[in-house]
Amino acid sequence: MLRSLSSLWTCAAAAAAILLATSSFAQEAPRKIAIQIEGNAEFDVIHRRALGSTTGANLGAVVAGALGGLIGAGVLAGSAGIEAGVQSAVDAEKRDAIYLHVAEQAWRDFFIRSLTDSLAEKGLETVWIDAGTKPRAGTADIYMVLYPARFGFRMVDTTSLMMASFIEFEAAYSTTPISGKSKSMKEPFYLTDQTQVSYDQLIADPEGINPRIESVLRKAARRLTNKLYYNVK
Repeated sequence: MLRSLSSLWTCAAAAAAILLATSSFAQEAPRKIAIQIEGNAEFDVIHRRALGSTTGANLGAVVAGALGGLIGAGVLAGSAGIEAGVQSAVDAEKRDAIYLHVAEQAWRDFFIRSLTDSLAEKGLETVWIDAGTKPRAGTADIYMVLYPARFGFRMVDTTSLMMASFIEFEAAYSTTPISGKSKSMKEPFYLTDQTQVSYDQLIADPEGINPRIESVLRKAARRLTNKLYYNVK
């Protein structure tokens, strides 16, 4: 009987120790990540440019073959420049038509807030650093600089002319404050959504624009979070 009581007491003591250790671990302060944002995320639509039309280049090549030398080279460069201008102008019209329906704070609400939430789920508390400010050592456990680039819609299939929402940005992260040469250690991120849609469908159903943008921006936030969580110790 005494031996049984002794065993019960040993088990109870062990359980209490485990509970105490678990409680202490849960109460530990979360790791901090200091984040700076340099630049702005621009909304873009890449449609005509994705087709890679070579009309101007082909015309220049024909002239270059016929006349040779600097004249042909000049026509080639000029034709390519004109074609690029046409492509950009067409895409600008499509961008403006879609942008009318894009949430005003899409980047902040879909990407930044998702990033903050997903970091918190991993036990990382976000500390925002003003752009141009140098964070001091000891401010956080992890430091990151975000370099927004573009988000929007781009053609992903030149045969079917189907488009998908996309996002492009760069990020540099380290366990020490990022400045000077360490800023060159940028990692590029490029993601497209899995669902595809034509430009005409987007315009015909503008209510579907923001959900598609939200989908890829949230996915990008989770991708970046996982990169940080598993690669920065």
